Amino acid sequence: MGWIYPFCPAFFYFTSKEIAMMKEIVRIGFAAVAVMILSLTVADAQELHYKGFPRGSALITVQELKQLLDRKDPKLVVLAAENNVEYFLGHIPGSHQIDRPAIEAPAASQGGVSGNLVSAADFTKLTQHLGIDQDAKIVVYDSQYDATRLWWALTYYGKANVRVLDGGIKAWRNAGYTVDLLAPPVPVRSGAFVAKISLPSLRVDTSDIIAVQKNHQGQIWDNRSTKEFTGEELKKGATRAGRIPGSLHNDWAQFKTKENKAEWRNADEIKSLISTLGYDKNKDHYFYCQSGVRSTQAIFALYLSGWPLEKLHNYDSSWIGWSLDKSLPLESGAVSDVSAKLVK
Repeated sequence: MGWIYPFCPAFFYFTSKEIAMMKEIVRIGFAAVAVMILSLTVADAQELHYKGFPRGSALITVQELKQLLDRKDPKLVVLAAENNVEYFLGHIPGSHQIDRPAIEAPAASQGGVSGNLVSAADFTKLTQHLGIDQDAKIVVYDSQYDATRLWWALTYYGKANVRVLDGGIKAWRNAGYTVDLLAPPVPVRSGAFVAKISLPSLRVDTSDIIAVQKNHQGQIWDNRSTKEFTGEELKKGATRAGRIPGSLHNDWAQFKTKENKAEWRNADEIKSLISTLGYDKNKDHYFYCQSGVRSTQAIFALYLSGWPLEKLHNYDSSWIGWSLDKSLPLESGAVSDVSAKLVK
């Protein structure tokens, strides 16, 4: 027996078989929607805990970035933290270059210390020039360690929704994606982002390091190479070789894979590393390198691992600033047994 539906503009007569078919179609449709919602939920969960990190969403894969570029997401801004050689040998299509000097304050304005972060006003000019708004979705990438310096600067100045491309340009190329040789045009419209210091403790100075040496309430970490830490090697900008007295050694490269210096190791590997090195969760952690760049690798690794940013501090002047002040003491010599085993 069929049914007549008089509320339709015209009368429709459906057989029992047709009604059963329609019910099945509706059932399948609901099932498909449920599967789609579940898939999206699983995808979000995988992104959230990418590589097992509590804050895995701070990283982004090249596949996900490619999808965002293909969709032409109007809020997406890709920044290449690379020098001219790296950038113009091939960069991710549409990415704007921000080389390290672009965010460095003149040494004359920093007591002779080179490499320190530019002021909020200058950072605002730079980001607005690139069309960056407050709600922009920023992806930063590099060839080894500059992306986290840019992530740190953006975070310090209040920009949320900044992600680091896992594997950098090497992973992009390895995935078979194309690169551009010419820089994209500068956006016609200026961005509206205004840099304001949102987390002052992310950036510390020499006086903060001296205070930690006295009160012993924090751990000081040197993220340079072993030879720099022992005083065997002196890089440009610094005037003395050695390390800050009492500092522990954690080479920045230990957080990355051997095959790709821009690719992060997984959460379990990094958890094991920081445990072996003796990171104390009850203390604040102060990081330095040559000029506050490689030290942001450690900050980002711990941030990925769920550590609070309030306990992570970047000594911006780093070894360049410390070595310039002849009144400050230094140490040199072999690293500890633990560090020696890990840094090879």
